[in-house]
Amino acid sequence: MPVQFIAYNAAFLALLAACLPILPLLLLFFPGKREGLLNRLGFISFAFKAKVYGKKNIWIHSASAGEIKCALELAAELKKKYPASQIVFTTTGINGQRMIKNTVQNAVACYLPLDFYFFIKPLVKIIKPEILVIVETEYWPNLFYLAKRAGAKIVAVNGRFSESSIKRYRLIRPLIKKTFSFVDLFGMRSPEDAAALLFLGGEAGKIVVTGDLKNEIPVLEPLKKQVLEAVLKPVLNEKTVVFGSVHAAEIPQIKEVIKQLREKTPGVSVIIAPRFLEEIPEFVKMLEEAGVKYIRRSGLKSGSAKVEAVILDTIGELSLVYGLGTAAFVGGSFADGIGGHNLLEPVYFGKPVFFGPYAYNYKDMAEEVKLSLVGFKVKDAFDMAMKINDMLADTSLPAKIAEAAQVLLEKKKGSLAKTLALI
Repeated sequence: MPVQFIAYNAAFLALLAACLPILPLLLLFFPGKREGLLNRLGFISFAFKAKVYGKKNIWIHSASAGEIKCALELAAELKKKYPASQIVFTTTGINGQRMIKNTVQNAVACYLPLDFYFFIKPLVKIIKPEILVIVETEYWPNLFYLAKRAGAKIVAVNGRFSESSIKRYRLIRPLIKKTFSFVDLFGMRSPEDAAALLFLGGEAGKIVVTGDLKNEIPVLEPLKKQVLEAVLKPVLNEKTVVFGSVHAAEIPQIKEVIKQLREKTPGVSVIIAPRFLEEIPEFVKMLEEAGVKYIRRSGLKSGSAKVEAVILDTIGELSLVYGLGTAAFVGGSFADGIGGHNLLEPVYFGKPVFFGPYAYNYKDMAEEVKLSLVGFKVKDAFDMAMKINDMLADTSLPAKIAEAAQVLLEKKKGSLAKTLALI
């Protein structure tokens, strides 16, 4: 084992020892952390072992739901390219597991263990992947080291770096440079991301700019779309604003926007899709305090009365829900420290997308949607409410935005094919 990895595992062990006394308290006060705990500590279920043992496995690892969305299209193409192989998914976050279970039939999936040598080793030994595909930013030293030792080809796809991640990686440059050395090929989102990888120690001959997988128009399930429309459309008004992937930290701004929309555009409906289901009670409280009549998506049934707001408390439906709106706000961009989410999801349906000042993880995408006149950056809640109210009042705009969205998406196709060629 490289000396950098010995030091890394020693530091990890010390951290684990320090956290052990407070683990019961964490599990008591943060019940969401209990899910997948055994997986995270390296314990793998017999059911999972039975599904992967002795198979030709292509292992796709993503952080959470956002990365899984773009990985699913890639997984489908990999299955066509390697029909004898099985796709195995792991994620770091709970939303990623929920997304897989709700969108992939008979999915083979579990949580990735914490990146400690003795936690990761059992999973690598069980899966024994032919190919390990890493999506976006999941650069784990022990995972890479053990997968390479097991004979896997390692490909990192849709690679990206934020300014903050570059600063963090610089502090551990010897470790991260060695980690990168185990990767066979890197598919990076942009020339800037490729340059950052080079700066941090990636090898030039292994780096290819493939574009962003999130630019690809997703393949939609017609039946699922019909069912969702049949349930949601009767309870919504003609003018509907979708607040997608929103965080509890953004509630003050969202509450103000909804207030302004109700005052200036009577009869407007809103759909609120929290990024984390655990934060739904906070959004419920927000609507109740504002006197907004709402219903949860899970409580909708045939004959439900019209409401002012729907809370999307399901996984895997947000992409389709954007298509039901007149306009959309993509969350994670009103609160600093998150970085935003995929701004193109509403654009896939020809809808205008609004975002706040903190979408720094999607700088290139933000610039492109602005220049194409399908995306609108807002500085605060009042700015956003004003712009959306103006848009809702102009009946000629939807057709123009839909046309501009189609032009933009056609220009940005091709990243999936380039990524697939690497694997």
